[in-house]
Amino acid sequence: MTFAQGASAQDVQGTQDEPAAQGTASGLNTITVTAQRREESLQDAAIPINAVSGDELARTGVVDATQLNKVAPALYVPEAGGANVGYFIRGVGNFANNGYTNPAVAFNLDGVYIGRPSSTVASFLDVDRVEVLKGPQGTLYGRNATGGAVNVIPNAPRLGVLEGSVSAQYGNYDAIQTTGIINLPVGDSIAARLAGTYSERDGYYDDGTGSAEDLALRGQLFFEMSPAADLRISADYSTQKGTGPGLNVDGVYTFAPFTPNATVPNWQFIEAPASVREPFTGLFAPQSLEFIEDNATAAPLYSPVEGYAYPYRNDEYLGINAEFNLDLGGADLVLIPAFRRSQLDNQFNGPPFKAGINQDTAEQFSIEGRLSGDAGPVEWLLGAYYFDESVEGVNSYNQFSTTSFQDFATDTESVAVFARASYSLTEDFRVVGGIRYTDESRSIDAVSISTTGVCLRESAFGPPSCPQVPTIPVGLTLQDSLEQLDPALFPAGSPLDRPVPYGAFPYGPFGPMGPQALLINTPTEIVRSSGDEEITWRAALEYDATPDNLLYASFETGFRAGGFNLTFGQEEYDPEYIDAYTLGSKNSFFDNRLQLNFEAFYWEYRGQQLAALGIDDRGNNSFYTRNVGESSIKGAEIDFQALLTETTLLRGGVQYLDATYDTFVYEQVDLSDATDPPNFLTPITGCDYTQNLGAQRTFTVDCSGKPALNAPDWTLSLGVQQTFEMRDYEVIATLDGRYRSDRVIGFNYLPTGNSGDDVTLDASISLVPYDRGFTASIFVRNLTNESMRSLYQLGAANVASATLEPPRTYGLRLGYEF
Repeated sequence: MTFAQGASAQDVQGTQDEPAAQGTASGLNTITVTAQRREESLQDAAIPINAVSGDELARTGVVDATQLNKVAPALYVPEAGGANVGYFIRGVGNFANNGYTNPAVAFNLDGVYIGRPSSTVASFLDVDRVEVLKGPQGTLYGRNATGGAVNVIPNAPRLGVLEGSVSAQYGNYDAIQTTGIINLPVGDSIAARLAGTYSERDGYYDDGTGSAEDLALRGQLFFEMSPAADLRISADYSTQKGTGPGLNVDGVYTFAPFTPNATVPNWQFIEAPASVREPFTGLFAPQSLEFIEDNATAAPLYSPVEGYAYPYRNDEYLGINAEFNLDLGGADLVLIPAFRRSQLDNQFNGPPFKAGINQDTAEQFSIEGRLSGDAGPVEWLLGAYYFDESVEGVNSYNQFSTTSFQDFATDTESVAVFARASYSLTEDFRVVGGIRYTDESRSIDAVSISTTGVCLRESAFGPPSCPQVPTIPVGLTLQDSLEQLDPALFPAGSPLDRPVPYGAFPYGPFGPMGPQALLINTPTEIVRSSGDEEITWRAALEYDATPDNLLYASFETGFRAGGFNLTFGQEEYDPEYIDAYTLGSKNSFFDNRLQLNFEAFYWEYRGQQLAALGIDDRGNNSFYTRNVGESSIKGAEIDFQALLTETTLLRGGVQYLDATYDTFVYEQVDLSDATDPPNFLTPITGCDYTQNLGAQRTFTVDCSGKPALNAPDWTLSLGVQQTFEMRDYEVIATLDGRYRSDRVIGFNYLPTGNSGDDVTLDASISLVPYDRGFTASIFVRNLTNESMRSLYQLGAANVASATLEPPRTYGLRLGYEF
C-alpha cells in the first residue's frame, strides 16, 4: 500500500541524492524501496510489501511502530509492560521481546537488524520511508524471521544542499513535540545531516499511566570519496521516560469448583463495575484498587492483594553504523558495520503484577557485506552476515504471593552466507532464486530464584486465609525484597541470615498453632549452550504482462532459532519454521492514475513458539516460551490508489485472513493432589483440556482449531486526500477510516479476551509550501474516540486486564522549511 498524493507541477524526478518519493507531472507518486537490496519502485517489487513515505507517516500520525497498522493492515504491534512490544504479521509473532527471546518480526533501522527492538523513537526521526515485508525473510535479511520485517530508512545527507526544518506541535493531554532537521554541505564532497526531536505528554489513563517523555537525536556524515566510492556514518541516541503503557482492569476470575454455568469450568468471571471498566480508568484509580482488594485472592499466600508499585521508564539507546559503497566496475560492493547498545531500567504492571522490574543491558555488533552485479540476462548478489549480541539482565516479576528473581547473561552469535540471482528468460519473464545458510550458537548463564509465600491457616469453608501476613515486597533482588520486611516476621530467622537463603522459612505472626505461613526460596540454575543450523531458500517467477502490469509467484522458507527459558522444566525451546506461498499482481492503469495491487497467500507454520504465563514443573508461576504446534494461514489482500482528479486521491485496501491453529497443544502442571477430585484445579482457559493422573498430575491443554492471535478476519481501510492549490501553498485535507473485525488478543482464549470490532477515523488539514517556507497542520486521530483493546492478559490473583490503543488525540503543528 502506497500513501502518496497526486503529483503537482513542482514535482521532479528524483536523483540519487534525493528522497525516495518521486513523482511525475501527471499521475501518482511512486516510492523507491530497497527491500530486495536494490533500488526499485514499489510497483516493480515482486514481493508482498507495504511502504509509506516519511511525509505521509507524519500526516497520518505514525510516530512509532505501534501505529503502523494504519498503513500496513497485516501488522500489529501491541504494547506489553515496560519496554516490551510484540510484533505480529498475520498471526505470526510474539507478545514480548526480552533478553533471552528472538523476535518473529525483524526490525531493521537503516539497514541494521536490531536484536532488542524496544525503542522506536529514534527510528521514526527524519524518516524517508518505512517498508513492511510480509512473510518469512529467509534469504536477504540479517537474522531469519518467520513473520516478516519492518525496515525504517532515514533520510540521508545530500551533497551541496543547505536545507532544514523546525517544527513545534501541541495537542491534548498536554502533548508537545519539537523537531529540528538540518542538512549542511561541507565542501563539495562532504555533507552532514542532523536531526533531533523531543516530545512529552500526560498519561492517557485517569491514574496518570500511559505518559511518555522521549528524546531522539541522529547525526550523519556522507563522504563522496571518489566517483566510485562513498561512505556514510550515522549515530543515534534516544531515551524513553514516563510511565510506559497503562492498563484497564476488566474483572477477576475466581475459583468456583463445579459451579454450573461458570465462565470457564471451575472459574467464574466477576466483571468489574462500570466505573472500573470505563476506558482509560487505569489500574491505580481508587475504584480499581478497591475492586481488586475486595474480589481477588493471590494463591498460595492468600493475603490482601494490595500495594501495586507505580510504573516508570528510564530507558536509553545508542547506535553507530556506517555504509560503504564501492563501484568495482563489473560489481558493486556494500559494507554495513554497526554497533548498538540498549539499557533498560523500567518498572511495570502489565499483566496485573504487583510489579515487574527490568534492568537489562544489551550490546550487539554486526557487519554485513554484499557484492552484486549483472552479466547479460543474470542479476546476482552474494552476501555474508555476522551478528554478535550479549545481554546481561537483572529482572524480577512480583505476583504478590510469588516472585521470580532473575539474574542472567546470554550470548548469541549468528553467521550467515547468502546468494540471490534473477535470470531473464525473455525480456519480460524472470526466474528468481535465493538461498541462505545460517549457523547460530547461543549460551546462557542464569540463576532464577522463585520465592513463594504459602498460607498454613486452613479454613473450614473456602480457601486458606492469611490476612496478617504481608505479600512479598517489590524489589529487584531477593535481598532487596526481604530487607523491607520486619525481622519479627521470621520467628526462626530471616533467609538473609543464612549463608544460602534457600529453603522453607516460617513466615508471619506466630500463633498458637505455629507460624501462619511459610516463605519458600527455590533456585534454578541454568548454564546451557545450544545452536541451530538451517538452510532457507526462495524461488519465484516474475512476468511483466505490460510495462505497467506485473505478475509474480513465489515460495519462501524461514525459521526462527530456538532459545532458553529461565523456567524449571522448560529450560529450552526449539526453532520454528514457516513455508510461504504467494501469488501477486501489481498494476498501474490510465497513465499511472490508478494503482491496483493483489496478493494471495498461504503459509504453513510449524513448531510455533509462543511466550506466555504458565506454571513450571515445580508449580511456580513463570513466563516462558514453548513450541505449541502448527498453523495454516491463508487469505488475500488488495490495495489501491486512484487519482480521481489532479487534486483528489482515493486510497484504500482490504485484507481477508484465515489464520487457524491446526495443532496447538501444551502441558501445564496440575497443582491438585490425591485428596482432590479429578478436574479440580483446572486451567483458566477457553481451550479443551485433559487431566493426566499420575505421580505428577498434569493437564494437556488443546487449543487446536482456535484462531491465531492478533489476526482479524477482515481489515478494511478507505481514505480520501483532497488538495487545494494556492499561489505559494497547497492545502492538503485527508480523511482516513479503518475497520478491523473481532480478534483474539489474549493467550488463554478466555471468552472475555477478544477485542471486538472497531472503526476509527483520522483526519488532517495541512498547509504545505510548494518550495520552502511556513507549514501548518491540524490533526485528529481516532476521531470518534473508539476504545480499542490491543492486549488481554490474566495476571496475579487472576486479575484480567486490557491494554488500550490511544484514545482520541488532536493538535496543531507549526513549522518552517528552509
